[in-house]
Amino acid sequence: MILRTLLISAVAPGGEEEEVEVAVAISPLKLMTAGLICGILGTAFAWVHPLIPALAVIPVVVWGADAVRRVAGYGLGTGVPSIGFMGLGGGSVAAILAAALSGNTVPAWAAAIIGTVIGAVVGALLGVLDRRVIKMKIPVMERCSTEIVASGTLALICLMAAVAGDFTWSAVYSKVIATGLIAVLWAICAISLLHPFNACLGPSETQERTLWLGAECGSLCTVVAGLATANPVVLLAGAAAWLITFWKFWELTKRDAADVVWTGIVPKGE
Repeated sequence: MILRTLLISAVAPGGEEEEVEVAVAISPLKLMTAGLICGILGTAFAWVHPLIPALAVIPVVVWGADAVRRVAGYGLGTGVPSIGFMGLGGGSVAAILAAALSGNTVPAWAAAIIGTVIGAVVGALLGVLDRRVIKMKIPVMERCSTEIVASGTLALICLMAAVAGDFTWSAVYSKVIATGLIAVLWAICAISLLHPFNACLGPSETQERTLWLGAECGSLCTVVAGLATANPVVLLAGAAAWLITFWKFWELTKRDAADVVWTGIVPKGE
């Protein structure tokens, strides 16, 4: 795969910022564009079949996982879970507000856009607070925080639309919020954003392997939507997507690993 070089700022030992090169297989702009288009269109056509938004969540999760990768790469990985749940903390509020707006006057696609924009604004504010007030020396904090909350918002919107069968307030409230499924969807979205880089971080980490794991996590979101709705079509499609993406991730893991050995059953300690 052809690698492109992405220039980002880094913090030098003396505290000043300097430019470093990061090799990426797919540019962040392309991932964001794909995530936005798929997520918004998936929400807009949720009324046709819940499988559409259930599958559309996958590229949205991949986009968010890449944003987590870019910002969490500045540390040792200890803040990866925190930033994933932060993204869905702000994203859940924006997603519910988008659902409340959706109905007769505001179409689903417009509500999805409004919710994503609100999520982006929340993310930008969190990024500014993190960097300017808390003094976290992460130069890409503002942009990545914006993308993480925006992608988390849109991923949650897609799953809400998939479970509800449409992205209108009446459907979302009765089938997602009143039933308590909103908590399950919130958790699976947050874990899907944070887990890929958290599992792959280290000196041999590559964007390709991390994002394939992100696609695998997104496929599990589809499976959860199928289970929540007892819809066999969504469930089988999600399971098929999971098998494909997990197989690809496993192949890349074996490629990048120094060796793959069977150690046997761990012996019981005294």
